[in-house]
Amino acid sequence: MPDFSRLAEATVSTSEMFEWNKVTLIYEDMEFSNSIIPYLTDALVNKDIQLSHKIAIPIFAEDFQILDKLEVLMSSQSEVFVVHMSSNLASRHFVVANKEGMMGKGFAWLVTDGLSNFVDTMDPIAIDSMKGVIGLRPYVPKTRALKNFRTRYKRISSMKQNKAATKLNLLGLWLYDIVWGLGMTVERIGNVNSGFLKEMNDRTWLIGILNPSFRGISGVLDLVNRQFQPSVFEIFNITGKRNRVIGYWTNDQGISKNNNSTSRNTPRILQAEEPTRAKWTIGVPSKKGFNEFVNIRSGNKSNDDELPGFSIEVFRKVWDFALPSTTSYEFVNINGTYDDLCCQVKYQKIHAAVGDISIVASRTNCVDFTLPYLETGVAMLIKVRHNGPKDMWIFLKPLSWDLWLVIIAICIFIGIVVRVLERRENTEFNGSARKKLSTILMFPCQSVAIPQRDMVVTNGSRLVLVVWIFLALILMQSYTANLSSILTVNQLQPTIPSIKELRKSYVGYQNHSFLKGFLINQLRFQESMLKPYCSVDDYQEALSKGSENEGVSAIFDEIPYIKLFLAQYTTGYLMVGPTYRTDGLGFDQEFNLQLTLLLVLLILHKSTTLKKITILTRIIQMNL
Repeated sequence: MPDFSRLAEATVSTSEMFEWNKVTLIYEDMEFSNSIIPYLTDALVNKDIQLSHKIAIPIFAEDFQILDKLEVLMSSQSEVFVVHMSSNLASRHFVVANKEGMMGKGFAWLVTDGLSNFVDTMDPIAIDSMKGVIGLRPYVPKTRALKNFRTRYKRISSMKQNKAATKLNLLGLWLYDIVWGLGMTVERIGNVNSGFLKEMNDRTWLIGILNPSFRGISGVLDLVNRQFQPSVFEIFNITGKRNRVIGYWTNDQGISKNNNSTSRNTPRILQAEEPTRAKWTIGVPSKKGFNEFVNIRSGNKSNDDELPGFSIEVFRKVWDFALPSTTSYEFVNINGTYDDLCCQVKYQKIHAAVGDISIVASRTNCVDFTLPYLETGVAMLIKVRHNGPKDMWIFLKPLSWDLWLVIIAICIFIGIVVRVLERRENTEFNGSARKKLSTILMFPCQSVAIPQRDMVVTNGSRLVLVVWIFLALILMQSYTANLSSILTVNQLQPTIPSIKELRKSYVGYQNHSFLKGFLINQLRFQESMLKPYCSVDDYQEALSKGSENEGVSAIFDEIPYIKLFLAQYTTGYLMVGPTYRTDGLGFDQEFNLQLTLLLVLLILHKSTTLKKITILTRIIQMNL
């Protein structure tokens, strides 16, 4: 059950400040709102303030139901009301109360943080109905860290073109602080005993190891009964567009006009967002090819005007969003394999590694990866050949041999039928036996190729001729289409049909990558049959030579690199499957937390409260 002790004490202290001796509690009929009743009752008893009525309003109450509840309160002559409900229900509640004249003189209203946290984003009609209401909400100090955070959040919101999400409420700030605090705790303890931490499934244990006073950009959250509670509440008067602050309540000092706990509310936990390192050392792979991903040299800094590659651009965006502009970093090229680069992080020779680093199981033993910023998979690149028409009898291939025989038989049959029908009326079909035979054989072809008006004279012959010409047109269209297909379409066929046959030939892979171990351990290639290559041009030269001429029959690489190759060499090569899935490309060690929080910012601003909690829980579990 949620702990509302601080909220109840602040509510009662505010009532005492206004000298209210008797109050009525109006709350939303749900478990979350019901939980405040025992805390509020105890706090009122301690201050000798009477709780005259407790009115529960259903979550999905209609306006007439709300009106019935208010009429009961008016008949009981209640004048002071404490409202503890969500903003959705409260918006309609105050509109109805205003219509009934309960928002004017003679009535006093106090709303708790369930509503006051969302006053800035509520409907203008509801805000207009609430003028004069006293609000109570956790105090959020106006610090530089909060200002920078809101600026980054608005920038992301504008990128999403979501105007409704440009205002971030207190719930969003709390979620950010808690995720940040958990992430910092995970990294701190994980460096000491990561194996033990991975076995811990109880998130309450993780909360329990945080400092009792947790400082974030939303202020100070104290750990009370294993739950975070704000240490300072702000008391304000709702006046419309701008709310007027009346005073502050703290657990130690009670109500005061000025907040004297400013030093305590400095968000020191977020100093992790402003690293104490004078300069970060970022390791990048020393690459001779595929500079589209990493094209940077030692000594380059964040403000260098160049085309550093896709991976470096992603890193810079993360840095700009997650860290302030006062911090700096310097790139250092690391020679060797990508595994060597990861080991540099493990041995603390560099603070982090950035580049096209594939997330594989063997590397997770020495570094922690960020969430993948690019999905990948391993595929095969091969050279293909063009099987164009080389046969002189190509003109016969559009139709099968049995169809050719049928056509010849039909032509002879048509000639004989027309000869029989025309022998008495048409002298062209008479004569010697040789002439009769030539007429029978030539007439079907002549009628299609060189049609004449008076080729036949009898009606029976004309009917046979119409059927034959119709059939001949269909055959000619089919023949033309098939012949065009044979002459114009390039038939691309892989030079190697299967992985099993490939094991007998030389194959290539990208140098310094994890693919050598993948080919040996997963696909069972012999190491002696593997050749490393560094660039797109190396790939093209090796595939052109072939395995028989000191080249290779195929090259295995991750899909993004193969796509870069095919973008440069658009013909003669093909990417074929099967595709072996991998975990993608990521960054090493330090930027696990920053990139996770950047992804949180990208998705939280348009999510419901329940969805926000679900998303954050999953992200926390992923970091664990």
